[in-house]
Amino acid sequence: MPTRFPRGFSLIELLASLAILGILTMLAIPNFKNWIANTQVRNMAESIQNGLQLAQREAASRNGSVSLNFVSDTTPTCTSPTLISAGPNWVICSGTKLLSQNIGNSGSGTAVITSTFDSIAFDGLGQTNLAAAATINLTSTSGACETASTPGIRCLNVLISMGGKVRLCDPLLSAGDPSACS
Repeated sequence: MPTRFPRGFSLIELLASLAILGILTMLAIPNFKNWIANTQVRNMAESIQNGLQLAQREAASRNGSVSLNFVSDTTPTCTSPTLISAGPNWVICSGTKLLSQNIGNSGSGTAVITSTFDSIAFDGLGQTNLAAAATINLTSTSGACETASTPGIRCLNVLISMGGKVRLCDPLLSAGDPSACS
């Protein structure tokens, strides 16, 4: 009579596999939280960069002034917006006409925005009304920004020159890197 070999897993093998999976999951959770926070900061930075570039393109195509305004209103209008220099809400206006808007964090719940201005206007040539270059800083409520010696959230900046150049940069990178802020 042929001998039969047991099929499947024993209870001990199954429990050992689950214990190993649990330990690996516990080790991965902090890195996963940082990855989510970094993604949310990047999403908001790209959203603002795209909004600024849209305002600039609209100004050039209309050959007139188009502005991007940071607003506190959740139902903003271009007739009397409440301007602020920090917050996730922004609108693009041509006079009193609303062209585009971003209300809320748009999937970037932990992203924090601070700016050196509350409104920026582009003229028909794509240049800004700024007296000097401006910066929008994006950080996270999930933790401190990463430094050369301390790990953390990868904070980003959006830089706007007086001539209208809009670019996303990483303040942690050293000069010479194309993505650096310097």
